[in-house]
Amino acid sequence: MRLVCLPHAGGSAVLYRSWKAALAGLATVDSPELPGRGSRHGAPVPASLAALAEDIAAPLAHRHVPVALYGHSMGALLAFEMARALARYGVTVAGLVLSGRAAPHLPSPRLDRHLMSDAALIEELKRFGGTPEVLFRRPEILAMTLPALKADFRMVDTYAFTPGPALACPAVILGGADDPATPAASLEAWREHIAGPVAVEVWPGGHFFTRSDEERLLTLLKRTLSVWRAARA
Repeated sequence: MRLVCLPHAGGSAVLYRSWKAALAGLATVDSPELPGRGSRHGAPVPASLAALAEDIAAPLAHRHVPVALYGHSMGALLAFEMARALARYGVTVAGLVLSGRAAPHLPSPRLDRHLMSDAALIEELKRFGGTPEVLFRRPEILAMTLPALKADFRMVDTYAFTPGPALACPAVILGGADDPATPAASLEAWREHIAGPVAVEVWPGGHFFTRSDEERLLTLLKRTLSVWRAARA
């Protein structure tokens, strides 16, 4: 099985590098580098999240290995749109694990982050948490990071949900108990878009709860991927 992992806004493929060994023998971990960061620094970011999802999904549509998708925050929306894109190719994903994001049809709490000044955006990052403190002490690195972050926020802030068929796959939906952006009802609302079995779990922590409890997340992935892989056998 192939597990495609998609990051939060401003995140890069390096976030999932350690997962390759942790999930070895169970799934091949694929963490595609998104435009504007890492090895793709300077590459143009697509105009919309749906366009980016299509770009990543297209090469997967012609492989004969079951694909599961994991995404956090922006990555959860991206994974959802990728699953829809794959469905248009006639490919049903093995399952979705989505964390830190309300159901796609619900309004986002903020729509102006991509319009913020650099100073205001930095303060927003500090308030939100999840950004390593060392980054705020390295303005030269932060300056290189902000353009990609703003481009990601532009895609998220301008995301427009388009109604469509429910996805015929299982899903696990995760949220942080102290994340104001994902109250329990907004996590349960994912059921409207997924026809397969849906499990919703609320874990301790804020928006980046999965980072502070990564071992628990990996344990969940191992258990869940094993079930999905057996179902495909």
